[in-house]
Amino acid sequence: MSKGSGLPAYEDEGAPTSGELGGPRPKASELGVLRLLFHRYAGQPFKLEQANAAAAGSICGADIRAALPALLRSGALAAVRKAWGEKLYYIPLSQLLEFWKIWGYAELQEQNPARVELIREAKPGLALDLFRALTWIAGSGLRMTAKGTIHQKERGKLENRITLQAEDVAGLRLNYPHPDVYSPALAVVLDLLLSLGLIAKERAVWRVAPPGLAAWLSLDLPQMNLILLHELLQRYIPADAVLQHVALRMAAADLRPGVWYSLEELLGSLQDEGGIGAEGAPSPEQEAWIAGWLDAMSGFGWMELGRHPEDGVMFRWLIEREPVQSPTSQAPAGKLIVQPDFEIFVPPDVPFSVRFELEACAELASFGVMSVYRLTRAGVEQASQQGRPPQEILRLLEAHSAGVPDPVRDALLQWGREIGRTSLADVRLLSCQDAEAAERIAALPLLAGKLERIGPLHFRVNPAFEAEIMKALDDERLAPLNRGEDSDEWEVPKLTEVTSPGLELLMQQKGQGWIYKGADLHFYEPEHGSPDEAELFPGLSEIPAMWWKELRRYHASTARELVERALVWHAKLLLQLGGETVLCVPLAVEGEAEWQVKVRLLHSSEEPREERVISPGDWQAIRLILPEGLR
Repeated sequence: MSKGSGLPAYEDEGAPTSGELGGPRPKASELGVLRLLFHRYAGQPFKLEQANAAAAGSICGADIRAALPALLRSGALAAVRKAWGEKLYYIPLSQLLEFWKIWGYAELQEQNPARVELIREAKPGLALDLFRALTWIAGSGLRMTAKGTIHQKERGKLENRITLQAEDVAGLRLNYPHPDVYSPALAVVLDLLLSLGLIAKERAVWRVAPPGLAAWLSLDLPQMNLILLHELLQRYIPADAVLQHVALRMAAADLRPGVWYSLEELLGSLQDEGGIGAEGAPSPEQEAWIAGWLDAMSGFGWMELGRHPEDGVMFRWLIEREPVQSPTSQAPAGKLIVQPDFEIFVPPDVPFSVRFELEACAELASFGVMSVYRLTRAGVEQASQQGRPPQEILRLLEAHSAGVPDPVRDALLQWGREIGRTSLADVRLLSCQDAEAAERIAALPLLAGKLERIGPLHFRVNPAFEAEIMKALDDERLAPLNRGEDSDEWEVPKLTEVTSPGLELLMQQKGQGWIYKGADLHFYEPEHGSPDEAELFPGLSEIPAMWWKELRRYHASTARELVERALVWHAKLLLQLGGETVLCVPLAVEGEAEWQVKVRLLHSSEEPREERVISPGDWQAIRLILPEGLR
């Protein structure tokens, strides 16, 4: 990989393989087009007519339009279709994140840590905040008000469980529903739980979605972090190519964890490579957002911030940003450390599925990279009510710890002999207002064995047959008016009893969050087809073939038609001027009877392109240049 080039080279040497782009390998000319589209738009969507704006150097708008079908087939580009048929093209995030491997970025200097003052430490982490939110929702749910917002008391309890604060993400200027109710930090947590499909709404309550929860908690912390980072890159960056270039460069995995890098140098390298555009340095508004992005990366637990006495703001990653690996390739899982005093230490490599079960039976003493729980009789009693008896808790500790001390083992065995020996069960009671209704119900053959009469007007309902009972009562017009709502209490799901859909399916079945700063591509249907010649070059079948096949002289009126067609298609012209043949890009036609055309001459060398105004009398012959492969 070449360093310092920053973007795709024209040579085939740096071209991605079909495996990297998911389709046929693009040609060198198509890679040049991809380079310009990346420079101009980063991952922002563009319409077909907007593709011309990416033209630069010897690549004209017609070259870009002609390359779109091949780039779509290779997977380097994707498209969506709006409801009214308009198409939008964009470079998918998966491709944007791979460009640094294919083409390289300018290498950033590793800063001397002795010269950097730490000004902002990383928080425990966004993944841990989501985990703590999930364990609360699993046990309590999030009940909604009539206005569709979470009750204030439950919002407060949820916010108390997360370390992310409003000031960590305020600089991102996020838009979301009910900003007067939800703090920016809580909005981010809820947004990610929704977008990852980890919670679902049931009537007026948000509850965990067990299959999605099981798949998510089967991941390790690096996998979670990478997925969350991709979510933010996809949905939290404004519709601004400059800001997206900055965030993508910052996320590129050539920046090693634990190494200080200069923000000023990063921005300067992007400016040199064209990723920030011709305007120069970022505007004050863009600089403020970049500062907010750094604060958020720190609040999410991924980055520390520092300051150099001469070179200003510094940052260093704490996490790797390599692609997610299959869980089957993970290192051996970490072990719980159970202490004789009933404290349980949880190292960072303990699986989240184990931590989830621990949350259901132990009390949290401290939360961080190394969390500490405490086993108490009250916590074990509560776990028993959730279907986790002391014997099961002991098996959990034996299976996932380095050993269970005798005092802890003896206590759990003793509690197992004392807790849960008896139980109270709620039953469903069907009550009748009069004896005639009760007699009719008792005589129904369909309900035999499904109802037990326990008095003149009352029946005990077998919950296994409740749906059948209600249908039979509906048919007899005896259905109860108050069928009852689900109980406010429910058991915390046991992940061991949930079939995980797998990470790939989880990512496919993601929900929609409520924070979208940039493109709203998620609202539209994917477009799998490619534009044809008639869409890319309207009127192509109507022009004489000699216009693009022969270098010849035309009448001034015909020459004007040819030039105007080149302007519509943003195509090049080949002109015979004096004793030489030159290639040019027409920019504008001026005048009527005595008309002229402003052109930019394209030289074979890298010297600056010359702009000239010429008239039909200045050239001896002209030809319309169509992109390679067209016609």
